[in-house]
Amino acid sequence: MDLSWQLFSSSLVTAFLLTLTLAQQQPPYLYHYCSETEGNFTRNSTYETNLNRLLSSFSRSTAHENGFYNFSSGQGSNIANAIALCRGDVSSSDCFDCVNNANTELRDRCPNQIEASIWYDYCMFRYTNHSILGRAETDPAFFIWYGDNVTDVEVFNQALGSLLESLRNKASSGTSLGKFATGSTRVSPFRTIYALAQCTPDLTLNGCSSCLSSGIVYIPQCCGRKQGVRVGMLSCNIRFDIERFYNLTAADTTTTGTFSSLFCFIKSPSCIKRFLSGTTIIISISATAFALFLISACIFIILRLRKPKLKPR
Repeated sequence: MDLSWQLFSSSLVTAFLLTLTLAQQQPPYLYHYCSETEGNFTRNSTYETNLNRLLSSFSRSTAHENGFYNFSSGQGSNIANAIALCRGDVSSSDCFDCVNNANTELRDRCPNQIEASIWYDYCMFRYTNHSILGRAETDPAFFIWYGDNVTDVEVFNQALGSLLESLRNKASSGTSLGKFATGSTRVSPFRTIYALAQCTPDLTLNGCSSCLSSGIVYIPQCCGRKQGVRVGMLSCNIRFDIERFYNLTAADTTTTGTFSSLFCFIKSPSCIKRFLSGTTIIISISATAFALFLISACIFIILRLRKPKLKPR
């Protein structure tokens, strides 16, 4: 085999393995929000000092078994408060890695905002200068939908509604150790709906129930025919799909009877209309993989150009 082709193939394999390793190390990113309501902080301000101190205090020694973190630094108008919540079925190790990654990435995405939030598949993380605990906050909110439209809409939605109501009640009834519930319901002999509902454990029963209800009522508006939907808010989140996405060994379940996603602010009618028309699709491409592919291609081209040509006899 041509030496240059061997080197090119080897570099492609290396690029693929490196990209796969990086993807496995980083939890799937979903969404982030840099708030303009609270404004920006100035460099070297008291708030920035408090925020940096707060973020640097996060370590494995501060990990909580229930996946909920609560930090505070400073006082008065310059206080920095932060919370993190991991999905209830995620291991403590994966939880820490997710929050640790969110800690770093949120400052990169929102470098000067006083208030910011970020969501991943395994966790959410936020900080602000106002009090957080005990407040059911549903704004900002985002949704993602998965897969194709369902054909048996009426039957599907009826089963889904009953399942989400059951999980809302179960999650809301949880203690300060966790407000998390998963469950499934069979729509037909060949189709099952799996769902999850979770609140931050600092909320009251009514606060959690109200937050989850806010997410549930938006599902028909944004994606009533979809077979999988995720709704993310500051104090709670909901997800359902026809494929199981949670860990059965860790989740306390209740049974009743190609990744594509669309992002949108739930409370923006114009955005909802645009997404419902199916005209906007966001596709995430790995910049790392693309860069490694370009490097590999350049190496191959250079080697081909430098290969000596045989002179005709």
